[in-house]
Amino acid sequence: MSANRRRGIFASIRSREDALNVVTDASIVFLLVAAGMTALYVVEGERILLHVGLFGFLGILLWRFKSPIAAITLLLESIMWLFVTLALFLDTGELNPVYVTITAIVIATSIRAAEATLKLIGRFAPEAEKQD
Repeated sequence: MSANRRRGIFASIRSREDALNVVTDASIVFLLVAAGMTALYVVEGERILLHVGLFGFLGILLWRFKSPIAAITLLLESIMWLFVTLALFLDTGELNPVYVTITAIVIATSIRAAEATLKLIGRFAPEAEKQD
């Protein structure tokens, strides 16, 4: 990889290598979010434990298999987290800035992960698999 090439979840996806880098970086973001939510679990209690587990487990699956199914499931989980944040706001009348930050991060990351994994099986599929 050249020194001037950008990495990260918002890097341009122009080749298979770029798509693989975006997927890897997105899975790392999800694992970091799961770690941060684990710390939040200590404060908030059991109501976010399911989300911690799903973000962590699906982040590992995304990292290992570069799977569009894992990426789309992460997008669905991110939308569920958005609904949790909205429900909390409607219930208490206060916006928790930590929840809003997590929501923005996971939705943006899951959209990019889904885009990159779909490009991996579509436009940037290996030539050997295209001939079958």
